[in-house]
Amino acid sequence: GINAEYGVTLKGHQGPVNQVSYNSNGEYCSSAGDDKIIILWNPLDGVKLKVYGGHGQSVRHVISSHDNCHLASASADRCAFYWDVASGSILRRFRGHESVVNCVAFDKTSSVMMSGGNDSTVRIMDLKSRSYEPIQILADAKDSITSIGVSDDEIIVGSVDGRIRIYDLRMGKLHEDYVGESITNVRFSNDVQSVIVSSTDNTVRLIDKTSGQLLNDYTGHAHSKLQLQAASWYDDSSVLSTCENSKVFVWDLISGNIRQTLDLPALAQTISVHPSRYQFLTGHVSGQINLWITKGEKKADEEEGAKSMSCWALPPR
Repeated sequence: GINAEYGVTLKGHQGPVNQVSYNSNGEYCSSAGDDKIIILWNPLDGVKLKVYGGHGQSVRHVISSHDNCHLASASADRCAFYWDVASGSILRRFRGHESVVNCVAFDKTSSVMMSGGNDSTVRIMDLKSRSYEPIQILADAKDSITSIGVSDDEIIVGSVDGRIRIYDLRMGKLHEDYVGESITNVRFSNDVQSVIVSSTDNTVRLIDKTSGQLLNDYTGHAHSKLQLQAASWYDDSSVLSTCENSKVFVWDLISGNIRQTLDLPALAQTISVHPSRYQFLTGHVSGQINLWITKGEKKADEEEGAKSMSCWALPPR
């Protein structure tokens, strides 16, 4: 096993947590809930640092920019917001989706923001422009967009239509791979050579992004209905997924063998893996968030303590 164990509980949401996301260096995290708010946390000590309000309905997704100074959020109110982390102010309200917005993403320069929704489109916005009109709309999907992933020069999109679409921005090409069942989450592996795909046939797949070849699949967990997520450790040694019977499964990436299963206090749909440590967060329908940590990492954290960041004007404790 990997000896991951329960570490810290983060309590602040009044209702289901739809997304929890580490920031780019893993020192802080943000969460989005059915209670229409976003919360910024120090996950190691469970401290709530800031609350962001403004959406009119459930917040479906939140992600930090790569410089950690901004957030993007997606909501059932058909809007995607661009936030200033330190002040909590909404810098841009992007309207235009015809239905629920499910997911958001930044490009690597944090100057472009993307949003995907139930209207089957991905809208791409230039944050340096004063215009609120998208610079491009990706309208190839035949059903709801559930997930967007970004690398240096590629965008990957997952859809309920059962296909992953990889847009090569340098070549201007679209590559499609048919998985079959509804896709609930897509992520690039950390080496960006493959794609981790969650779908509602009780399977997580590892797919070569260039050839579309199935490299491995990971099974044993229950996933047939909900919008669950999977991810890999920062070193791509294991794949982790939430499941519909309140567990986290951890598989060896190469062999596909189950390395560990963890019992959760409640159903979790969202999981976020630390960018440089063996730690991860789960967000639960009960409203709480749990930090899971390996025993070796726990000792290192206690010795090191939390750090501050230049563009996060955090309140005193």
